[in-house]
Amino acid sequence: MDMLERIKQIIKEKGLQSSSFADTIQVSRGTISHILNGRNDPSKDTIDKILKSFPDISSSWFLRSEGPMYNHQRVFVQPDLFDEKKPVELPAQTQVHEYAQKNELNQPENNTNSTIIQDINMSNNISKKIDKIIIFFSDKTFMTFISEE
Repeated sequence: MDMLERIKQIIKEKGLQSSSFADTIQVSRGTISHILNGRNDPSKDTIDKILKSFPDISSSWFLRSEGPMYNHQRVFVQPDLFDEKKPVELPAQTQVHEYAQKNELNQPENNTNSTIIQDINMSNNISKKIDKIIIFFSDKTFMTFISEE
């Protein structure tokens, strides 16, 4: 598969028109039109803008057609969590490090400090369940807790 086909696949997968794709990656619509019609090859600047605008797209796949299209893996969750068994996409790296700046990988501390949990009056929202809790730390990392019920 050549780069033109991979660009077309990104446009299709993202549900975009060529004009909205051009707007998203911040290049002229004419530039994308010329690329999609095979008149021009994408410039290095256009390639960089595509990868920057769609960080979930694997650069190895996009540049060399190697590996999967996306930078994630599929994980199946408990069927009763979402009422059906469907895939949830998670980053390939541990979620704790996804928000870290400068690719710094800091291991979270395993502190067992006491936690204060307040009762929340949800009498009006009895049918609602907690699906996910995300905790952001001051060092720009976060942890995600997904319900297993």
